[in-house]
Amino acid sequence: MKGKLIRPAVVAAAIAGALVAGGIAYATIPDGAGVIHACYKTGQGTLRVVDTGQAQTCLSSETPLNWSQTGPQGQQGIQGQQGIQGPKGDTGPTGPSDVYSVDGYGQSHTIPGNPTLLENLATTPTLPAGSYVVQSEVEIENLQSVLSDYFCDLVDSSNNVYQEAKVTADTNTNFVTIPVQAVVTLANPDTISLECSSVSTFNSEASNWQLAAIKIGTVHS
Repeated sequence: MKGKLIRPAVVAAAIAGALVAGGIAYATIPDGAGVIHACYKTGQGTLRVVDTGQAQTCLSSETPLNWSQTGPQGQQGIQGQQGIQGPKGDTGPTGPSDVYSVDGYGQSHTIPGNPTLLENLATTPTLPAGSYVVQSEVEIENLQSVLSDYFCDLVDSSNNVYQEAKVTADTNTNFVTIPVQAVVTLANPDTISLECSSVSTFNSEASNWQLAAIKIGTVHS
């Protein structure tokens, strides 16, 4: 009598049912910490992996071996040689400038007809050490309509002259405008003043002066 042919699908279903019924658990290799546990048979070289999650342990004739464990930190290695310096980066944007300004708009001051006497029209606040572009301007009225020369200087507190401007007012000129500017480098904190004088025997009137010192980075000359 011939045996009945058993289909593979039926066999697989039967095995799966037996595993569920028997309560067989799935292996946890490696364990939750990522460590693989094994046992090495001393003298024979036989190696087998065990599932510690299922309380499996090595025999007395076996040596436990574990993988993926973090070992002790080794000694620091010798410092390597310094690498080649990289190329210079692009120049960054120019930062903001500090401006120290004196506004004499609407004000006036008499300049005596004395070439040896310089009249101080404006003085900046104390400037920190560094380099500055100093710009100034003043209007001077010739009160007597006579030929007169005017001199205006930019000076520090020690009367060091950084720039001087000369303007001549003839008999047909009532007002002259005198601009004075200079690049000034201060080794120590100091002030910059605008001073003017008149080469005439008559008084003149200075008005609407402006004085500003603009902090700069590097002076290229």
